[in-house]
Amino acid sequence: MFKDTLIVKNSKAVMAEAIQRKKVVVIGAAGNLGRRLVARGLAHGHEVTAFVRNASRFAEHWPGILPEHVRVVEGDVFDEQAMASAVMGCDALVNAAGHVADGAMFVSLFENVVAAAEQHMGPSSRIWLLAGAAVLTVPHTDRIGVSLPGVPGMYKTHETNWRRLQASSCDWSLMCPGPMVAAAGGLPRSDLRISVEMLPYRVGSWARWAPPVALSLMMKSKLSELIVSYEDVAEIIMTNLVPNARFSRRRVGVALPVNERGRKENWTLGEKGPTG
Repeated sequence: MFKDTLIVKNSKAVMAEAIQRKKVVVIGAAGNLGRRLVARGLAHGHEVTAFVRNASRFAEHWPGILPEHVRVVEGDVFDEQAMASAVMGCDALVNAAGHVADGAMFVSLFENVVAAAEQHMGPSSRIWLLAGAAVLTVPHTDRIGVSLPGVPGMYKTHETNWRRLQASSCDWSLMCPGPMVAAAGGLPRSDLRISVEMLPYRVGSWARWAPPVALSLMMKSKLSELIVSYEDVAEIIMTNLVPNARFSRRRVGVALPVNERGRKENWTLGEKGPTG
């Protein structure tokens, strides 16, 4: 029997909780999300280590002068020694490296990041990793999105990674957003819907008896509600680094306010979007 553990609440309430300053390492800090994670981490007073493949590229894409107290470590996620050096001594780790479209390589990357945290950050390490909305459960059912017909096969990789986390000793959270875009004005908003385990929008009890194809069509019709900003996702993560809290060992979803829809240019479901 499934258990409906849906929790949807305004993100302003989530972020109003006391933020404890942490030593945080951001893996993949040079990417669209990675740069925002570093920025929001600094905004909340965290000590941030930016782990990147190319330090010069990271500096070039940073808006303005890179703060002196940001520690930049250059290395490869598949280099165990480099990863150990980057994560050792940190209170929390956030992974923004890799993409689901990379298939088996993304699974290997995910495994390397989790293993580094398990081996070099001590027991109950606080880690955040990224997946996608399709790995969340449909409310009133025991079905996750990737199990439904019509959902692009590449998203099944997220389920593989989620299963790996469930076997981990780390205090993990799996952020599962839809498509992400740059925030207007460069700042996160505080009126989003945030869910635990379930898709972050209301679904009627009809879903309990609905055929899989109906659930799939429902998810597709609501996709635009899940288009939030990189800044939004970074803010949720960087304000929830306290161990054994509301998002510990949970999948986390995020959506725009009710009746609001977003748009991502030059992107098609099941394809890798623009990276610039």
